[in-house]
Amino acid sequence: MADHSEQIATLRDELATLRDEVASLHRDLRRAREHVDLTMRGQLRCRACGCRKIAHAMKVLDRADGSLREGMALYQPSWWSSKTRGELEAYACTRCGLVEWWVVDPKSLQPHDEFLRIIDGELAGPTDPYR
Repeated sequence: MADHSEQIATLRDELATLRDEVASLHRDLRRAREHVDLTMRGQLRCRACGCRKIAHAMKVLDRADGSLREGMALYQPSWWSSKTRGELEAYACTRCGLVEWWVVDPKSLQPHDEFLRIIDGELAGPTDPYR
């Protein structure tokens, strides 16, 4: 009987050790996933078709509202000023045409009643559809 008790105690110790190792691996995996950049900008590779020939438009032209060669942006805070926020650049795959849009200066983005809402996924609850 004592032999079984020792085996059970040994198995419990091994199980506890394995649980600690799995928890540690989960933490490491979460940290590693935070640093993975699967974008065309980061990898210089199309995530849709694998092509490594990427076109980078440093300024995307906006031809709306009679503008001549203005850069496209997320919004213009004031009708009275030509200043825009969220100027865009794009990366495009030369094989399949997939396009990624990027804001040149993301720190310039501020909420605007009419044009832009900032959704913070860190603060959103688990049922929030924007998470």
